[in-house]
This record gives sequence, C-alpha cells and structure tokens, in this order.
Amino acid sequence: MTPKKPDTNSLSSGPDEKGPLPDQEVTTTSDVELAAFGTSVQYSQDEERQLVKKLDWRIMPLVTILYLANFIDRTNVGNAKVAGLSKDLGLVGNQYNIGLSIFYIMYALSEVPSNLILKKLGANRWIPCIVFLFGFVCFITAFIKNFSGFMAIRVFLGLAEGGMMPGVAYYLSTYYKRHELVLRVGIFVSASSMSGAFGGLLASGLLKIPQIKGLPHGQWRNIFFVEGLITMALAVVAFMFLPGHPETTPFLDDRERTIATERLRVETAGLSHAEKTDFKLIWRAFRSVNNWFCGIGFFLCNIPTQAISLFMPSLLKGMGYSTIQSQLRSVPPYVVACSWSIFVAWASYRTGRRGMWILISAPFALAGASVLVGTGNHNADYAGIFLLAIGIFPTGPLFLTWANNNAAPHTTRAVSSAMVVTIGSLGPIVSCWVYLPTDEPRYIKGNSILIGACGMLWLTTSMLILYNIWENKARAAGKRDYRLDADEEAISKLGHLHPRFRLTL
Repeated sequence: MTPKKPDTNSLSSGPDEKGPLPDQEVTTTSDVELAAFGTSVQYSQDEERQLVKKLDWRIMPLVTILYLANFIDRTNVGNAKVAGLSKDLGLVGNQYNIGLSIFYIMYALSEVPSNLILKKLGANRWIPCIVFLFGFVCFITAFIKNFSGFMAIRVFLGLAEGGMMPGVAYYLSTYYKRHELVLRVGIFVSASSMSGAFGGLLASGLLKIPQIKGLPHGQWRNIFFVEGLITMALAVVAFMFLPGHPETTPFLDDRERTIATERLRVETAGLSHAEKTDFKLIWRAFRSVNNWFCGIGFFLCNIPTQAISLFMPSLLKGMGYSTIQSQLRSVPPYVVACSWSIFVAWASYRTGRRGMWILISAPFALAGASVLVGTGNHNADYAGIFLLAIGIFPTGPLFLTWANNNAAPHTTRAVSSAMVVTIGSLGPIVSCWVYLPTDEPRYIKGNSILIGACGMLWLTTSMLILYNIWENKARAAGKRDYRLDADEEAISKLGHLHPRFRLTL
C-alpha cells in the first residue's frame, strides 16, 4: 500500500494525482505556500515512503478488522432471520422490517455527535469505546425473547455503531494525504463486502454446533453470542494498539511525527490537528455543495448495498436453497465484490479520480437489479446478485473519500465525513422496506426500487463531476481571489475555500 508517487505538499490535488511525479531529492512546499503558511520542514521522498509504509502496517489492519466486525454485527440479523429469529421472537407482519429501520434511524442521529466527540477525545480512545459498545449489544442480543427486546437492541446497536464509518474515515484523513486516502478508505470499507463472506461462513458454522448452554431456545442465538464476544475482544486490542494524534503518538519517533504532521499541514490550509473547534468551520461543512452531492450519492448507493447485505440470505432461500445453503451461497458474491472494490479503490488512487469510477461501476449494479426483475431463472438471478454486489459495493467508499478530499480544515472534514454518512444512512432505512414479506419470493417491487436507485446514482455522480469542473475553472480564472482580502488568520482557515485549493473530480 506504499504510494509509488508521493505528493508535493500542495493545496492543488488534481495534477498531483495523475501519474508518477519526477524524481526529486526533497519534498517541500512552494514559495507561495511558505509565505502563506510558514516555514516548511524538508524531508526526502524515501523518508515519506517509509513513514507511509509504517502507518499502513500499523493502522490499516486494525481499522479494517474493526470495521469487518462492525458490519458483521450489523448484518448478522439477516443470517439469524433465515435460522428462525422471527419465529422464536414471535415477530409478525412487518415487525422485522421495523426493527431494521429503527437501527438506521439511530445510526444516522449518532454520526455527527460521535465525530465531534472523537475529535475531542481522540480516535485512539473513542473508536475502541464504540467497538466495545456495539460488541456488547451484539452479545446481549442472544438473550432477547420478544419484539420489545428486539427493538431495544436495534436502538442501542444503531447508537453504538453510528460513529464507526465516519470516525475511521476522519481518523485516516489525519494520517494520509488526499490522494492516498481513497485507497485506504477503499480497503477498510471493503470489509463491508468481506463481512458478508465471513458472516455467512461463520453463521453456517455456528448453526451446526450445539446451542450454547444458558441461552434461550433458538440456534441463531449462537451467532450473536460468539460474534459479540469476538468484537469485544477486538476492542481491547484496539485500545492497546491504535495510534493517537500524529503530533503526539509514541508509535512514531520525533522525526516521523514531524513529517507526519508537516506533510498534511498545507493540504489543510496550514492548520494543525490541534485547531480549535470553531462553529464557522462546522457550519462550512453543511454549506458545501460537494458534501450534499456526496451525501445524496451515498444515500442512493446505500439502498442496494444494505438491501442485499440484510436480505441476501432471504433472496437465496426464496430461490429454493436450504438455510445452510443460503448462508454458504452468499459468500461468493461478497468475495468477488470485495476484490473489485479494492481494484476500484486502487484505480481511483492511481488516476486521481473518484466520480469516473462510480460511473464505471454503477452500470453493473443496474444490470444486476434488472436481471432480478426480468427473469425467474434461479441461475440467472444468482448471476444478477453477483453483478449487483460488484457494481454497488465500490461506490460508497468513493463518495466518502470524495467528501473528505474536498473538505478542509480538520473540523470541517470531521463534520463533512459524518454529514455524508448521516445522509447516506437514510438509504438503509429505505432498504429495510425494499424486500417485504408480501413481495416474496422474487421481490419484483423491491428490485425495481434498486434499478431506480442505481440510475439516480449515476446521474448524481455526473452532476457532481460537472460542478467540480466548473468550480475549479472559476478558481483558476481568479474568480475566487476575493477570499484572500482578509487578515492572515482568516486566510489560514479558508481550507477548501482557498482559491488555490482544487476540488477532486
């Protein structure tokens, strides 16, 4: 994951991300940047490469495994449903869908507050806390006995899990440059597709063993009991090994801390991670056109993403497969989708483009949903699930990275990532009502909704690309230079509004 083409600490992202840069001994800022943001520390490309490699080996495995646990604990309810959860809890009508919906409502409400707490306490403290909390909630799900218990569990699980994705996305942005971020976010979010594979395999295994003693009736309870314990254990590991602020973490030596801080300083308009939280910087995130487009795009891609994550076992069982076979056959689509997601993240990193790769991936999902609507052949439907998963899973990380790339300084970026995920989290609320019992077994209405979401996703992405091209041209033509008619402190806080900041496409 070590970048092959280091950036030249610049506010402009476009040119820096296209192809290899010429070899140079020292990475530093330009004279204009030095004048605007103070003295720069010089460091070699080799020093920067070694630092990024060290960050990759320490941070990326941890956050990827934690997000894997996060997504498994969120979607294992789908595995439990086909194993008898609804029957044992006495759920009738749409009560299962109501429980899924309340989770995502609480999930959306907790995201922005969670990221503000994270910025205050530090990611190395807050992220392990929320991992332990949602692991504990998953664990006690094994003991619920009725609809009331199911609803309470889904409320607390949503509150605990809401801060995970925006929190990790923001945390990574405090260590990685803008062009480096897309690959790292792509890798950690790819855990969402791998969770389907691991979750399906783990669920099938846990359903084959005898029911754990002390649990109420229901083999599905093994799933929540064991997976909750694993997640809590991972939280303890994260407490011990997840690095804190780059300025102070003992994981890096003095020289590495200096480079880690300096290489991001100019990209965030000269502000350090320790900037004071300013309401104007918070409000700036909500005024960003880029954030609203990314949020709407994330909302649209989350409808099919969460629909297949929650209901794939049910879709497969509707094709005539047994409970165990439904769990096992859910694995291959996730494995292929994960591989494609990582490739798209790498390609986006190499090309410096986000929207283009969404436009390439989304038609696969559109084709997959169309197959599910247009044919009743089980083999064709299974192929449609592959296409749907391949096309839709890469898009979420790209929207989240796109928003982070075009937001600065740190406070604005923290709120932006949470805002985009909050808007996106409304998509899964729709997902919960896509596949209803009255539409079994082919779910024609539900799959038609997915077709509409994929089409709107493609259109939204195209509009954002065109807007960012227009805004970059305006900045290049000097139409935003009036923002520099201010004192030095105000200019230092311009962040992504700085006339020299180029929006990623």
